[in-house]
Amino acid sequence: MVRGLRKAVLPIKDHGAFLLIALCVLILTIFVYQPGMQGGFYFDDLTNIVRVQPLHWTAFSWQGISQVAEHATLPSRLVANLSFAFNHLFGGLDPSGYHWTNLVIHLLVGAALIWVASMLAYERLDRDLTPGQIRLYAAVAAAVFLVHPLNIQAVTYVVQRMTSLSALFVLLSFGCYLLGRRYHGLKAVSWFCLSFTCWILGLLNKEIAVVLPLLLLAYELCFHSGHWRKQSERLVQRFGLWRLLIAMLLVISLFIYVFSQVYYSPGLLRWSEIFPGRDFSGEQRVLTQARIHFFYFSLLFWPAPSRLNLEHDFPLSLSLFEPWTTLLAVIGLVVISIGILWLVRRHPRYGFPLLGYGVSHLLESAPLGLELVFEHRMYLPMFFLVFLMTNLLVDFAPKAKFVLPFWILILIPLSGASYERNLTWSDPETFLRDCAAKSPNKFRPSYNLGTWLGQAGQLSDAEQALSNALQVKPDHSQAHNQLGNIYLLTDKQDKAFLHYLSAYESDASNYEAMFNLATLYLGRGERAKAAELFRRFIQVAPYYLDAARRRAMENLRLLSKLP
Repeated sequence: MVRGLRKAVLPIKDHGAFLLIALCVLILTIFVYQPGMQGGFYFDDLTNIVRVQPLHWTAFSWQGISQVAEHATLPSRLVANLSFAFNHLFGGLDPSGYHWTNLVIHLLVGAALIWVASMLAYERLDRDLTPGQIRLYAAVAAAVFLVHPLNIQAVTYVVQRMTSLSALFVLLSFGCYLLGRRYHGLKAVSWFCLSFTCWILGLLNKEIAVVLPLLLLAYELCFHSGHWRKQSERLVQRFGLWRLLIAMLLVISLFIYVFSQVYYSPGLLRWSEIFPGRDFSGEQRVLTQARIHFFYFSLLFWPAPSRLNLEHDFPLSLSLFEPWTTLLAVIGLVVISIGILWLVRRHPRYGFPLLGYGVSHLLESAPLGLELVFEHRMYLPMFFLVFLMTNLLVDFAPKAKFVLPFWILILIPLSGASYERNLTWSDPETFLRDCAAKSPNKFRPSYNLGTWLGQAGQLSDAEQALSNALQVKPDHSQAHNQLGNIYLLTDKQDKAFLHYLSAYESDASNYEAMFNLATLYLGRGERAKAAELFRRFIQVAPYYLDAARRRAMENLRLLSKLP
């Protein structure tokens, strides 16, 4: 049995202390997240859950699973989509069930963090500590992660279950790999197979799990480079240097081929071209990410609710010198990377977590057509900061008596900020107004606020919000249609007509605008135009507009009887 597993049973004192801390952390985490459990569905929740009929299970069936796999908005994220379907099966579209499921996943992540951080803490440990003592320090570090306000978006935002579930399976896969590394024979193979299974499950939640092989490679280089050096020497002796070089060239060629196929896939990876639906190129996105990394880092240490936002409006880096802080950020990342590589060589217990933090950011920092900033992108990287904190506590906390009071002083403001931020998430109007106020120059926050206010009957505020949205995107079809609805409800038919017309001209597949425009044409006595649009609507409108289709058919029959 290896050193890290030498005591299977915790001493009574350590066991009791661990359970007490775990219980306190559990209660504290539930307390700070409880307000957010009353929140609703926001933004991408609507397009990925609320409006996706295949996820609205009323009974379990294999056909239902097939429907989810084929017709979900993001069908490749099968596991997360199935979890949404089960939520609907047991609670319909009551958002509280979805929120509580997310919180349970977050708590499971905390438990898995304690498990994996405890195993990692034994790597090159130069002091004699029991597993129970190390588990206590891991629980202390995991507590900071569980209540940190930066993780709220990955927990309270329902659709980001895709992030938290994927991160959980990555963590479980890594933990199984560590156990497989410590055993031999069939037991090792079993743990490695379980690790691979967890990785596949992670990929079936979100693509961020693709970084796991790089994380495992980083682990091996940090802690077992000597082993691989000996293995490579044996391979050279057995197969010869030239054969190994040829094999390496074949592997590199295969990698280049796969990368080129991905790079030239339509709209996936770009460098100098603007992404469809975005206002930036791949190069600009990568440059901007350099500054965003420091922004994320600032949120770690100053996660005030006033700085947290679902829709950050982060200024774009147009070049290395515009703005000039881009160059500073790039230089800063290079210096930090050099420092991490030095730590990897000299102090891998601290170097590996920092290297893992950077590696886990790679995918979402790439030249992809993704939004620039989201707080939930810190969820997986923060695992490695928990590992770093655990190692620091294991190495230095036994010498410092102020650790526990300092830990409590950290948890109090973090918990207060998380509770306050979850209060904002709990009320739709408060939340949407918060997003729009913090990002007045972005389209989506104002549009979503205006849509919600219109449905709530606050027509004057809805008009203002939708007008603000159209100042950002003057040709947005849905925003014109929504504003037309507001004007129609306030008896401003001329303005409503102009906005319905703009909505239809901007997007001829906007079926709602097509029907609304036809109805106003009918009211204005322009029968031919009304009849033409009603016929087109009947032919192309989707199934969920069947009620409007029947009204269109009635209007056509009425028009055919008129002289």
